Amino acid sequence: MDLSVIIVSHNSGDVLPRCLRSLEQVRHELEFEVIVVDNGSSDGSSNRLETEHPGFRFLRSETNLGFAGGCNFGLAQASARHYMLLNPDTEVMPGALPKLVWALDEHPPWGIVGPRMVDGNGKPYAAARRFPRPFDVFCECTRLAYHFPRSRLFAGYFYGERELTVLDEVDQIEGSALMIRGSVRDQIGDLDPQFFIFFEEVDWCRRVKAAGYEIHVVQSAEIRHYRATTMSRHYLMSREHNARSALKYFRKHHGTRGVRQLRRWMIAGLWLREAGARLMTLFGGGEVARLRADGARAERAVYRKEKLKD
Repeated sequence: MDLSVIIVSHNSGDVLPRCLRSLEQVRHELEFEVIVVDNGSSDGSSNRLETEHPGFRFLRSETNLGFAGGCNFGLAQASARHYMLLNPDTEVMPGALPKLVWALDEHPPWGIVGPRMVDGNGKPYAAARRFPRPFDVFCECTRLAYHFPRSRLFAGYFYGERELTVLDEVDQIEGSALMIRGSVRDQIGDLDPQFFIFFEEVDWCRRVKAAGYEIHVVQSAEIRHYRATTMSRHYLMSREHNARSALKYFRKHHGTRGVRQLRRWMIAGLWLREAGARLMTLFGGGEVARLRADGARAERAVYRKEKLKD
């Protein structure tokens, strides 16, 4: 079998059907299996979708294992030459999967590949990134990276100084649509389960690079990502998880010094983010601005508590 596609779903019944339909429509393009991991869902979507897609495999975890844990649960049951992590809020365009498989087969030094990612309107977005520095995380948090999208200084994390449509070799591929060579996964192991959500693919890509393999974007393969999501339904919790995972990533790869630098940048950046959002509430920002302010405060609290561990 050419490919095992792993989809982790946590109460994703509103977006997962479109993803599965897109996979059904390309079943003829290559030999692949689809493994859907129901990650402690309570919406009952898996039972219905399993009936609608009898050719796909559905696994169930009674508890939410997190994204890394859910992916590992599915990977343990996979049996193909290559493996793909795919978000439930994506749509696979015709030809994308065979082009990604072909890229790995034709280029032995490549360990991970990803497609050109577009949003729900078909517009490319920055799904490939450099490995983050504390300043990069600060620029994303304060939205400097988005206000100056072409700046190497502020948006370098997103390769902002380069055209998205010509990116080739990169540091990391977004975990929403990431394909890894089977032999490379055997060599470096699965996703690190200490990352409940966020930064798990950054760590995986870093380990692939450390093992001597390259990571590439295959521009001719396209996947649409609607970027919707369980995250928006649990915004405050997702911000806290983001902070915890960032701290774990920097501690793992940059040690205590990296964690201290990250904390300094992020405590300042999240204070600015909260202040800006609170100000927006005075000028009609409404519920969205209030939620962003509360999220910044919750995230900042995680960074402040980390001081006790230094």
